[in-house]
Amino acid sequence: MNDIEFDEVLYPVAWRLNSKDCRLSSGEKRRITLLNTVQARRLWDSIFPFSHLMEMPRSFCTVLEKRTLDFDDVETSSLFFTDRLQGVDAIHFLWGRNAGATLPVDVFIASWDDFFYPSDESSAIVIPNDDRVIFSYEEHFFYARIN
Repeated sequence: MNDIEFDEVLYPVAWRLNSKDCRLSSGEKRRITLLNTVQARRLWDSIFPFSHLMEMPRSFCTVLEKRTLDFDDVETSSLFFTDRLQGVDAIHFLWGRNAGATLPVDVFIASWDDFFYPSDESSAIVIPNDDRVIFSYEEHFFYARIN
C-alpha cells in the first residue's frame, strides 16, 4: 500500500508522484524532498540564465550525448541514467523553473519515467556540485556539460 501523498497545493507538480500509475513505493517517496516554488526558482536561476530550456543558447552547454529513450521499455532505458549518474548519490530534479525535488539517484533510476514525461520540454537533472546536467525534449535526452 502506497500511503504517502504529497501536498499538491504546496507542490503543484506532486500530481505526478501522487498518480495511481506512479511506480514509487512509500519508502521511496519518503526519500524525496520536494521544493516549493521559491526554492525551485532559486535553484533554477543559480544554474540556468534563462526561464525555459527552449530558450537555451547553444553556447550554454556542450552536449556530450544525445539519446532517444523508450518510455515503454523503462528498464532498458534506465541504463542511460545508471551510466551517467555513476558515483552520484543525489540529484536535483527540476520540472521547469517553478518546481523541483532533491532525491537519491537510486530512487530516481528505479522510477525515472515518473519524473520525466514524453511531453516534457523543460525538465532537467542537475548534479549537485558538478557542471553536468541531463535534460529532455520529449523522448530525446541530452547529457551535457555546462560551459
